Amino acid sequence: MNSKFNPVRWAVIVLLGFVLGLGYVFLLNSLNPRDGSLRVVRTVSALRLSNDSIKGELIKVVESQLIAFRKDDYPKAYTFAGSNLRAQLPLPAFERMVKTGYPRIARSQAAQFGVILDNGKEAVVNIGILDGSGKIFHYQYFLKRERTGWKINGVSQVRFEGIIT
Repeated sequence: MNSKFNPVRWAVIVLLGFVLGLGYVFLLNSLNPRDGSLRVVRTVSALRLSNDSIKGELIKVVESQLIAFRKDDYPKAYTFAGSNLRAQLPLPAFERMVKTGYPRIARSQAAQFGVILDNGKEAVVNIGILDGSGKIFHYQYFLKRERTGWKINGVSQVRFEGIIT
């Protein structure tokens, strides 16, 4: 695998992240939790490219949590998690989940932010995480604006397959 930076490849990855983010938000907002069927249950403001101010807020939240993970400061990292996640997972379970389910994030060396989308209430942040082995893995962070600011509601690894020429 060629580790040299390829701007075309990066553009394709960012575009795929954008499309996956929109699909995820549509799915979340059209799922009826009672019977699991897909149905439009409310109108949703479409996500759009975030302005510089919102983008800065979102990057600060994600980067702050990553820094806390790097310092093994899980109580601090926990403060950036959304209230729904904190209600479901006490701090010890959160730490176990991150260390076992997201080890690359827990031990990341650096991060590069890609396309960031929001609608004022929800946001998707596309990010490349450099792990300890020097490999980059792509994730989408899903954030929601709460009373106290933007909070992280979930993370999903984005896997790409195929050939980019």
